[in-house]
Formats: sequence, structure tokens, C-alpha cells
Amino acid sequence: MGPTKAIVKEHALYEAVSGKSIKDGFANRADIEDYVNHHYLVLPVLDNAGQPWLLDGKPVYCLHGSQYETLGDQKVQLARCPDCGGMGIERTNSRSSRIASAARPAGMSSMQDSK
Repeated sequence: MGPTKAIVKEHALYEAVSGKSIKDGFANRADIEDYVNHHYLVLPVLDNAGQPWLLDGKPVYCLHGSQYETLGDQKVQLARCPDCGGMGIERTNSRSSRIASAARPAGMSSMQDSK
């Protein structure tokens, strides 16, 4: 059992699974991050544009510096994208392996792995 996965809506923190309010009234993102760092909470990973990483429309969280998992506690691995060279989330299934770029905005499609 890891930290509580939280999401930010406007200037408030909510539990990602239940939507229950954790705390509101934050002045800015730095105040939110300071609060999260002093409590057993984790926020979704953000790309350079400040947008959360999404996998199947759900946020991705970084635990312990290098362990990534989804809202449903599914462990995901980072991999190098064969098309652009950036880092992305490797998705595997029984038929193929593909990389969904975590740094892309939510609406963009994933890329096919060249394996």
C-alpha cells in the first residue's frame, strides 16, 4: 500500500480514486507541492508543459523516484520511443508491444514500437 494518489482541481487537492476533498485554499502550485511533500500523498507526473501523463485517460504516478504506476495500481515501465527518442510508457499485450509517449498531450495517439 503506497501513498494516497491525489489530483489537483483549481486550488484544491482531491483523492484521485474517490474524488473526496483532501484540502483546498492553496495559493499556487508550489503550496500544493509543499503540502504533498509533507503528507503521504503523490501527484500525477507532469510533462514539461505542465500537463499530467495519462495512460488510457488516467493519470500516471511516480513512486520512489523510478517506479511508475497508474491510478489502478498497475505498474508501468518507461522505455525509449523508437520514433522520437523521448521517454514514454511501454505498453504490452499478447499481440504487440508499443510505447505510449507519456510526454504527449492527452489527446495524441501512441506510437507503434519497431520490435
